[in-house]
Amino acid sequence: MTQHASQPDAGDVPFASHAVRLSWVEWLVALTVVAAVLAALSWAWQRAEPLAGSRDDRLPYRLSNDYWQFERLANAAGRLERTLVVGDSVVWGHYVAPHETLSGWLNARTGGDGFANLGVDGIHPVALEGLIEHYGGGIGPVALEGLIEHYGIGIDRRNVVLHLNFLWMSSARHDLSSRKEFAFNHPRLVPQFRPAIPCYRATVSERLAIVVGREAPFLAWADHVRTAYFDGRDLASWTLDHPYACPWRQVTFALPSAADPPVPPPDARPWTEKGLPRFSPRWVDLDESLQWAAFRRTAERLATPWRGRVFVVVGPFNEHMLEDEALAAYKRLTRQAQAWLDARGIPYLAPEALPSRLYADASHPLAEGYRRLAETLLADKAFQEFNVPVD
Repeated sequence: MTQHASQPDAGDVPFASHAVRLSWVEWLVALTVVAAVLAALSWAWQRAEPLAGSRDDRLPYRLSNDYWQFERLANAAGRLERTLVVGDSVVWGHYVAPHETLSGWLNARTGGDGFANLGVDGIHPVALEGLIEHYGGGIGPVALEGLIEHYGIGIDRRNVVLHLNFLWMSSARHDLSSRKEFAFNHPRLVPQFRPAIPCYRATVSERLAIVVGREAPFLAWADHVRTAYFDGRDLASWTLDHPYACPWRQVTFALPSAADPPVPPPDARPWTEKGLPRFSPRWVDLDESLQWAAFRRTAERLATPWRGRVFVVVGPFNEHMLEDEALAAYKRLTRQAQAWLDARGIPYLAPEALPSRLYADASHPLAEGYRRLAETLLADKAFQEFNVPVD
């Protein structure tokens, strides 16, 4: 007759033999240790992966979606008390080398390294607002070292040159106010819930994951590693395509160069030589524009006394490409924007359009255009008064 071992009563064994039950104090200790390890890992990584450090450095094109790296650049420029030039690909310099950008020419003409390029290729005002809010700690923060130095009263503030590109108000699609779903640049930076973006259709779980990721520096660092060394893919999917490669050998701590051109390489010729036609954009009214509302919030955020000062560069848009009616509408929009800046006491420059041959397309100057724009800025009295170290 087969003997069966007696089975223990379920109520007597609440956990399996290999389970470990932690008290709330032990959970707190475990979470603290994990958080400390992850923070130390991010800190150590920054020491092992140094920034390039040249005066005309910019976020490498391949890392355009790497917000952890952007934050590093912003913090480094802030510590050096440089004037931060912030904006989209016009600031970044889509058609030119790093030393031929607006900040590059400003440095060349002033004979120093007082201007830092914090442009991000493809970023629009709604995304830029999120970038500065969540990853722009070096752009006008209240710095701990400033507080210590001045015994609780000092504030580490920044001068910021902010570019306004009306291309983002040239259609409902560019403005993100179109109700038709479509893919747009930098969706992880836009508001996930409020204000609503009509064309953005991410699921609730996707939105929550983005919100959580913004508050977890370790996740931003993990995105950086994927972007810089694994073609933007997670380790599991990368190894499927590289079954015989050692993942750790991919991590060389050598970042892409700021001089690497966009992919595919842009055609750096005047727009007229490329055969681009004149066009008539359907401008979005500023009162209804999501992009203009985001730009206003960003400008006001940067202009607060505890952050520093902001100077706005309006355009210059390639007016030569606009049909007559569209040009008249564009002039009205710029006047409205200038009136708002005047009302807020925010200094700005709205330069005349550059010569036609100095534009590569509707909004991007070529190298000579950036040089002229830099010289116009440096000759402007309001900019001269702005571009002095903040107290």
